[in-house]
Amino acid sequence: METYCVVTFESTQHSLMFEKLLKDNRLGVKLMPVPRQLSSSCGTAAYVSCDEKDKILGLTKDNNIPISEFHILEVSKSGSIFSKLIKK
Repeated sequence: METYCVVTFESTQHSLMFEKLLKDNRLGVKLMPVPRQLSSSCGTAAYVSCDEKDKILGLTKDNNIPISEFHILEVSKSGSIFSKLIKK
């Protein structure tokens, strides 16, 4: 089973700022549509490594980039399972 994190945002602008911040800091990030299993007021989410969670949270706080929630995505052959990791 593989585990990833999906970050949701209040606005598309926040997701674009988040993507730029992570790329500028050489962290992996991929923007994607918000999975239907998650609810969000914005249609864009970011797919990131959970191993970088603390660093990502520090960067977003230091740079005043708001995020809505971190979700854990566990992917297996039978499908995916989401659970909330952090709720802001």
